Amino acid sequence: MPAVRRSSRGKTSSGPVSSTPAVRSRAPRKAAGSTGNRKKAAKPAQTAATSDLPSTSSLLKNSRQTTDEWLKSARTKKGYGNYVKGGKKWLVEWTAEGRLDDEISEDAFDNEVLPPQKASRSAFKDYFEQVCGCQGDFWKYNSHIQKWEGNPVFESGFKTYYESLKNRHNRTSTATQALPMLPADLKVIMDYLDSPEAIKYFTVTQSLYFKAFVTTAFTLWTRNDELVSLQFKDIKLNLHSKTGIPYHEFSLIFRKTNKDPTKVQKYMVQIDLAHPEIDYYTHVEAWKAHMERLLGRPLARRDYVFPALASTGQIKFGEPTSRSAFETLLDEVVDKSNVLQGRNGKFTTHCFRRGGAQYRFLWADRKWSLKAVKWWGGWSSNENVGTLMRYLLDELMAYEEGFSDIMMDDRVIDRHETFMGEDEMVPVSKADLSKFEESILAKIQGLIASATTSSGSTSMNTPVRLPEDRVHTPTSSVEHPPATPSPPSLRPDDPTPPSQYIPRPSRIPETKTLDDALAYWEHGAPQKGLDVPLKDWAALFKSSEYTSEAVKLGNIQFVCDEFRVHCNGDFTTFEERFPGLRRKFTALMKAVRAARKLRGETKCRSSHK
Repeated sequence: MPAVRRSSRGKTSSGPVSSTPAVRSRAPRKAAGSTGNRKKAAKPAQTAATSDLPSTSSLLKNSRQTTDEWLKSARTKKGYGNYVKGGKKWLVEWTAEGRLDDEISEDAFDNEVLPPQKASRSAFKDYFEQVCGCQGDFWKYNSHIQKWEGNPVFESGFKTYYESLKNRHNRTSTATQALPMLPADLKVIMDYLDSPEAIKYFTVTQSLYFKAFVTTAFTLWTRNDELVSLQFKDIKLNLHSKTGIPYHEFSLIFRKTNKDPTKVQKYMVQIDLAHPEIDYYTHVEAWKAHMERLLGRPLARRDYVFPALASTGQIKFGEPTSRSAFETLLDEVVDKSNVLQGRNGKFTTHCFRRGGAQYRFLWADRKWSLKAVKWWGGWSSNENVGTLMRYLLDELMAYEEGFSDIMMDDRVIDRHETFMGEDEMVPVSKADLSKFEESILAKIQGLIASATTSSGSTSMNTPVRLPEDRVHTPTSSVEHPPATPSPPSLRPDDPTPPSQYIPRPSRIPETKTLDDALAYWEHGAPQKGLDVPLKDWAALFKSSEYTSEAVKLGNIQFVCDEFRVHCNGDFTTFEERFPGLRRKFTALMKAVRAARKLRGETKCRSSHK
């Protein structure tokens, strides 16, 4: 009987059964079986890939590690640890004395000032949160589960007592927040450092160092740690703008809000001779020249702008100064200069940043916008405006004078006490200039008319021709006595032209050669801050105005007189009398002094025994 089989296409066929078809019919089943085996073999690989993903416990561990590493700085964590350790020690001693059941008296805390109490509270708050798992800004008893919940530092009695301590501290203690150091304060300090009294306590190196440091911090609003590590590779000195204005360029990278080394803020600061107490340009240049003179070589890019100072006042080249070292110098200068006399507060290294920001925002003739203040100070663009305004305006009334006499006519008006600064110091407008011009032309017209009437050449009724938009019609025909035309005198209510620049004696630059001395004496050196030639100082200034420069002025004058009078202004004669000393000013001074002594032009000082 023929075998019947069904093909894979569902058709029935008949024919003898052979071994070959049987083998072929099993082949697809093997193939199907092998495919299934491959699918089953793929499952372990997928399971292995899934096992490579981090577990929940490892993620929590990593998050705790990140929090522990970055939430608080190492310095803060170390301080917190010391406070907790001290608190535990105090509690052990209290328990050992058998006083655990006693009420803790206020004397246990009143002996401390507020900052340690505040830090201790923060330390224990962090300790209870991180170690004991006490979460929340409350502390209460849950009667349902019969357990305390929250953080113990928020216990109501302690919280009230802590607020009372803060109130007592704010009302009775000296302010610890840095007062802003404004230009008026810097002027007091600069005048003191230039006085003979300061020489008793501070060397020339310390004085120049301090002037350069504080003017830089005030101008750039730098924090202390941003300035102590500054190197000369970060600054470019003696540059000139397209219009020829000299300036220095500073590059600051690692500011508090920026840790990206590719983001650099550049600051261009020009010379400011009108405000020498904040003229960072001049003071930094003088400090650099002083260091190069002591070092005996030009400063390299790796050299620190403000290296460390030894206790003897000597410079430690190659070693940056520290925060504590400058704070010590600052405290000493502030104390000796009496700049804080009669004021409640203190100056810290942050006073320059705060004072510089307030000066540019509130007091400078050209005030800056809040946007410019945020950029220059390196504040984040996301900084809260309210926080920044409190920084700029806080304690403003503490050093601002009162207004009890603001309605008095004899009060000297300050532009900051009027709404738009409308006082006589406001820049003259175009309308003001037009009124001034009309007033002057009217006076000239009256004088010319009176002069011509007296000579009979013209009539009083003949007007002087003026431009149509400048004709002034007299309101009366009062005759004036004959007079020679002269510049009219202005009435008190007439606007006055802007005051001219009044020069002041400046610091005499370093004199290295005879050529330097002659240039300073005859022409000055505006590029070095010496605007007025030295030969004119005696006629323009009082001797008390340049006391600190009197010795250098006298030395230069004697050398110049020797060259002009005794050498007839001839360099050949000079070389014959003082060979090889043209470029050695110190040796030249000694030689000139000896020559004057031989001629009997010097007076010997009487020795005091």
